[in-house]
Amino acid sequence: MHDDLQREIRRLRRINAVSLGLLTVFALGAFVRSRQSPRFDEITVGRINVVEPDGTLRLAISNKARFPDPVIDGKTYPLRSGAKPAGMIFFNDLGDEQGGLIWNGAKRGDGYSAGASLTMDQWRQDQTVQMSYEDESGERWAGFRVIDRPDLPLTPMLDAYMRAMQLPQGPARDSAVAAVRAHAVAAGMTPAQRILVGKGSDKAAVVVLNDPAGKPRIRLRVDSLGTPSLEFLDAAGKVTYALPGAGGGAPAPR
Repeated sequence: MHDDLQREIRRLRRINAVSLGLLTVFALGAFVRSRQSPRFDEITVGRINVVEPDGTLRLAISNKARFPDPVIDGKTYPLRSGAKPAGMIFFNDLGDEQGGLIWNGAKRGDGYSAGASLTMDQWRQDQTVQMSYEDESGERWAGFRVIDRPDLPLTPMLDAYMRAMQLPQGPARDSAVAAVRAHAVAAGMTPAQRILVGKGSDKAAVVVLNDPAGKPRIRLRVDSLGTPSLEFLDAAGKVTYALPGAGGGAPAPR
């Protein structure tokens, strides 16, 4: 009887050891699975925010309804005019907007409006590089722009503009907005397009190099029939030298 009892105790101990081992394996498996990132074959969302561990926003992928307003020097400004686009906005280490990719396409009466734009923003400023496609019922532009921005932060002008826009709609607000714009021009805060490469609705391929004031000084062009031309212009926009031959040429593209 004593031997049978000892055997039964040893059997129960073996069962307990095996059960404990299995429970440990299952628990470790569950722990490992809980540490893995969730995976989805498909998700449907209005906006995705990519943030750093401290919560700083680095990327927003959004529909039109939730598209973010610009952030400069940590301040959010409701400045996007017209209907907001869908797309993605890039943010730097401080959480300030640093460019983005947007796109649109919609019916407009009997026509349509479509486009896409990839931009890169200067530090504490607005876009300094842009690649874009713009199409208004067949009036198309596709190309690349480089824009000079002042070495001054944009926020003082934006703050003044926002204060002006808080005034009641009417002559006082219009005057305040005009004063802000005049001050921006006087302070050298206005941008100047320096390089343009692209193709417009006339189907001419163009390269335009502008001076620091944004005025065209060299214009290289191949028109829709394949005819090339090269023009040098003075600050007033007059052609001073042209190949082939001399002439006023076509107006500078936008």
